[in-house]
Amino acid sequence: MSEQSITVTLDSKLMPAFAVAGAVLGAATAFLVGPVVSWLLDRVDSAPGPLRLIDQLPLVWSVPLLTVFGAVGGWIVFSLWNDEVGRVVVDEEKVRIDTKTGSAEFTRDEVSQVFLDKDEMVLTDAVSRELSRTGSDSGLAGRLAEAFTAFGYPWQGAKDPRDSAFVEWVDRSGALDESVHTLLRARRRAFADGRAGEAESLREQLAAQGVVVRDRGDKQQYRRIPAA
Repeated sequence: MSEQSITVTLDSKLMPAFAVAGAVLGAATAFLVGPVVSWLLDRVDSAPGPLRLIDQLPLVWSVPLLTVFGAVGGWIVFSLWNDEVGRVVVDEEKVRIDTKTGSAEFTRDEVSQVFLDKDEMVLTDAVSRELSRTGSDSGLAGRLAEAFTAFGYPWQGAKDPRDSAFVEWVDRSGALDESVHTLLRARRRAFADGRAGEAESLREQLAAQGVVVRDRGDKQQYRRIPAA
């Protein structure tokens, strides 16, 4: 990227560290498999097949094998984390957010607030409607703050300034219209079935009805968008 923009993402130097940590864990596992299998056989007279198979290998084979598997596992963990966090590119005119499912740009005039809500980065407009809510990491708070403030964006910190306005959704409660309950039910089912695209579409439909939704574990929380 040019010097006229700042890119925030996970440090690629962490990948070798994850691979090394995985390799060390794999090597250590090779020495622990035997005692674990013996303990299981003594206590419950059974042990998982993969563990018993590894236990039958001499250490001269199991140590390098599990070391390699561990290194690959560490690399995969980092890659999955990197995909979840994505990349944010900030310049004077716009914010670009790249995720594993696509990219989006938001102009400076659109963005009224930027903040982290746990491990999600949120952009809102002038009436507090969410323009974007994407995966991030609380460890990037400092770098995100530097990037946005460098270009004069309204960085609000590592907590949603409207956190207290969110309430847990209770199906069929009188606090919401039935049309909103219907959308929230559909979104709950979409998440349960792993249909992330449909869940995002339902988030947009809820926003059109003046409701912002976020997730806390397997629960949905919502707040109303103030009237303009």
